[in-house]
Amino acid sequence: MCDEAVFVRDGTQHVRVQVNDILYIEADDNSAHLHTTQRSYTVPRMLKDILDELPAGRLERVHRSYAVNLECVKAISDNGLHVGERWLPIGRHFKGQVMTKLRLL
Repeated sequence: MCDEAVFVRDGTQHVRVQVNDILYIEADDNSAHLHTTQRSYTVPRMLKDILDELPAGRLERVHRSYAVNLECVKAISDNGLHVGERWLPIGRHFKGQVMTKLRLL
């Protein structure tokens, strides 16, 4: 059985991207950048619309400009998350819900 996947435009074709491979999504005006374990894709849709299309609970909104695959978080600091090689901010509005889902000890 294949994991859940979405198709993302890459030049003249659409390629299959496994949802588990998405590290984070970054909003950029009316488009978004999907950053995966292999590469990044630019999608001409708003972050909210992309999250509505993905399977529920797979990525969590952590900031008005970022959604993160919580399974890929390597470390947490007071105001951010380390995902892959990037540090991403946690918005005040999202912090409580994110910290609850990360299962801190």
